[in-house]
Amino acid sequence: MKAAEPSSKSPTESKAPADLAVVPALTSPLSDFARIRPRILDDVVTRTISEVPAAKVETELTAALYLERQRLNRDRGNLFTKKRLKHDRALWNGIQHSLLEPAALVDRSPLLRDVAARYAEEIGGRFDPKVYKLATGVLPYGFNWLLNAASVKNILPWKMTEDVRSRLRIGGDVAHLKKLAEKGTILLVPTHQSNIDSILIGYVIYLMGLPPFAYGAGLNLFSNPLLSFFMSNLGAYTVDRQKTNRIYRSLLKNYSTRILKEGVHSIFFPAGGRVRSGAIESKLKLGLLGTALDAQLENMKEGNPNSKIFVVPMVTSYHFVLEASTLIDDYLAEAGKHRFIISDDESSQFSKVLNFFWQLFKAESGMTVRVGKPLDIFGNFVDEEGNSIGPNGTTIDPKRWLSSYGELAPSPQRDREYTRILGERIVERYHAENTVLTSHLAAFAFFESLRERYPEYDLYRFLRMSLSQRTLPWDDCLKEAEVLHKRILECADKGMFYLSPEIRLLDTKGWLKDGIRNLGLFHGNAVLKRGEGTLYSEDMNLLYYYRNRLAGYGLSLLADPRRRVPGAQDEKGFLV
Repeated sequence: MKAAEPSSKSPTESKAPADLAVVPALTSPLSDFARIRPRILDDVVTRTISEVPAAKVETELTAALYLERQRLNRDRGNLFTKKRLKHDRALWNGIQHSLLEPAALVDRSPLLRDVAARYAEEIGGRFDPKVYKLATGVLPYGFNWLLNAASVKNILPWKMTEDVRSRLRIGGDVAHLKKLAEKGTILLVPTHQSNIDSILIGYVIYLMGLPPFAYGAGLNLFSNPLLSFFMSNLGAYTVDRQKTNRIYRSLLKNYSTRILKEGVHSIFFPAGGRVRSGAIESKLKLGLLGTALDAQLENMKEGNPNSKIFVVPMVTSYHFVLEASTLIDDYLAEAGKHRFIISDDESSQFSKVLNFFWQLFKAESGMTVRVGKPLDIFGNFVDEEGNSIGPNGTTIDPKRWLSSYGELAPSPQRDREYTRILGERIVERYHAENTVLTSHLAAFAFFESLRERYPEYDLYRFLRMSLSQRTLPWDDCLKEAEVLHKRILECADKGMFYLSPEIRLLDTKGWLKDGIRNLGLFHGNAVLKRGEGTLYSEDMNLLYYYRNRLAGYGLSLLADPRRRVPGAQDEKGFLV
């Protein structure tokens, strides 16, 4: 059953940014993390080892050795990762040598502890209050300098007149989130479009007056020495998606559970990586998400105060995405099924990252962040006091939902079902909290206008149309956009999503021009471009990427309007 939703203001209401002048105090356990880190890592290693029966230690080590050999053979490394790879090879060479010895001569248990300890040290985050103070001072100053230099050509520090906060639209249940942060532990679960998300979300958390959060970051991001320095000292723990053995996966889950249990507010990207299609997430990875339930259950069993974990969705929206070209190409090539990470995209090139922010600020474009309605670990909404509101609108007791025969106890099958439901609720909230920008709507309107002209084409033939085929008269596009505009307003009034102020306040021609302008700010080939009385696309793949932001709502002109299943494809391969 769907959880009862607390009353709220109109879903189309444009909300003013939260009070962004608050400077957060270091009240998080992260401020004392240097002291508690050794104990946390030791607990995680001990727990991981205890989960492997003595009779299966050799089997698990052998399986891990095989998978790690494959990984190390694939990974050639670079200047900054060769040392780490050298240590990994030395470890697994030693494990292989020891496994070749008879079990009577070489005890397998210390080998398992060596592997777990190595993984724990790699995963385990750190936090330095001095680095945090530096980052929260330098980052806003750098953004402000870039904003002034780009938008008003004023690079002298004492003449800066604009603040980067003017480019951020922060809406949603910010006050609710801040109250819950004092009553329990926050697990923030944002959508994930770009590697820029981590910078943006960290800054938004600071602006909202919240203490620092721990967060998982791909190990590949630590290859950059500058990024590695800051992430390694700001609570980031590493997630290596190329390590697939059960020892590593168990240790990662146990680390996540342990820091949540410690009361460390955390950030997960539950999709497991950036969404390649451009659409809102429709499928989540539930492994780490389930650690929220594990942590709350353990806290309740031990009688720890403020034991509740609150799961808070967050949706970020950009007019243009730094890595869009690489991501959509990977999606269309179906390489995403085989590649865990993309290490050679635009976010790895400093010049392109700098250009991304330069164009963002120069054109007075903005970024939108929306804090969703907080959930409990079962997917129910929670009120401002942290009480869970059940499907029938009444307050429920989480202890009853986590008890078996009257006692608090884990139940793998039950807990997996709870986590599955939580994942579904998060996906629902992502779609409901999504803010439609003019760029998304312009791309969708033009793309669907083309589809009406070529209904027999499948996705791949459609994306490879000639320039003449993907050129439409401006007046025809405007008429189609007017029809879509009415539908979008109706859907927003029903609470299906939120709208940027431009879509609500401007006429169709106004928001369409604004969307075309924003889509043309960053990419080399224009996503949409006006000609002499015409409109056309120079890059159909990018057009599809930005169009997909409105997939999952049944808005496609050629789709059954009743089909609003996130991630669903029609018979021709289009996301609907």
